[in-house]
Amino acid sequence: MGKILWVNPSFLDYRIPLYAELNKLCKGNFYLIYSKRRVPQRCTDRVDKELEGNAIGLLKEKIISIGRKSEFANLGVSIPFPKGLYKLIKSVDADVIIAEGFFQFTPWALLYAVLHHKLFLIAYERTAHTERNCPLWRRLYRKFINLFVDGYVVNGSLTKEYLISQGVKSNVIFTGAMCADSKELAGKVASLSVVGRLELKKSIFKTIPSGVSFVFVGRMIPRKGVANLLQGWKHHIETFPDDRLLLVGDGPLLEEFKQIQGLKDTVVFAGGIDYSEIYKYYAASDVFVIPTLEDNWSLVVPEAMACGLPIACSIYNGCYPELVHVGENGVVFDPMDENSVLKALSYFHLVDIKAQGRRSIEIESDYNPAKTALNIFYAVETLASSCKSMK
Repeated sequence: MGKILWVNPSFLDYRIPLYAELNKLCKGNFYLIYSKRRVPQRCTDRVDKELEGNAIGLLKEKIISIGRKSEFANLGVSIPFPKGLYKLIKSVDADVIIAEGFFQFTPWALLYAVLHHKLFLIAYERTAHTERNCPLWRRLYRKFINLFVDGYVVNGSLTKEYLISQGVKSNVIFTGAMCADSKELAGKVASLSVVGRLELKKSIFKTIPSGVSFVFVGRMIPRKGVANLLQGWKHHIETFPDDRLLLVGDGPLLEEFKQIQGLKDTVVFAGGIDYSEIYKYYAASDVFVIPTLEDNWSLVVPEAMACGLPIACSIYNGCYPELVHVGENGVVFDPMDENSVLKALSYFHLVDIKAQGRRSIEIESDYNPAKTALNIFYAVETLASSCKSMK
């Protein structure tokens, strides 16, 4: 196989275990190039340790932003000017190059791959919904780039469907390339006793809820759909007054949400919580709910699943086809439709929540870093064999 180089300008903690697993599969021949300007120092320190010198940080980069900044996709564009990137890529002399997305550092990686006849893959995460506002120039640019791409590794079926709609051949698209770093979270939750969980419930909710306790973890911003959830919640508690909703996260809308009338003290606002403490909020809850209006693949979903929670998931979240098996470990809903929200919340009064939580654990186990690395490695081997047979 030789060397594999992943060119990814920006990543967070959850990606590092995947890179470490890929390095094991490559017997120390996996390399990473990233931007030191974009990646937090804690991640830089950790990836340096995990990849034992095979992680190369680009030191100098200028970024120009055009259009208005927004949390929603395709309402602006950032153009990078990474000084010395091509030279770094050339210095690795990899046999296989994986680039993150179609833009950012990808043009430099692609240029090197084409000039030196290297196998070239793109790791991609977007769906038809997240790309609904994609301008024509960007779609045409992607079609041009696709002429030189050997294959794609993607998170799930919705991303694959989107790429196919853009003219990519289905046989070069490989799913199963996304995972969460949930092992530590799940371990902490599993180590809690029944008494310990009850104590957590009481400390967080100020009492032990007699109804179903739902939890959301994420930013308090428009894109996450919390406003839609709260609107539906006001009507939900008319039928189920003993249910509780726990909102974990900070953001510009937090204070506004606290002022909403009609919640009747059934909503607990935890605010921003250090990641090391998040497991307590999963452990204290019965169901994870995510009302997002736009997400490629929310990592909090597999995190909550690994902690034994069934899921109420928005249809605008790209992960639901793989992670939410309706009737087994949860339900999907449209946060823009209040009746759909109400049906999703009431669903958990009709099922065995603990059994569905156990099913969540089983499903999530197929999306850990080790299995995801195997999926990506398989894609590379398959494409490499295919390219050799065509020569």
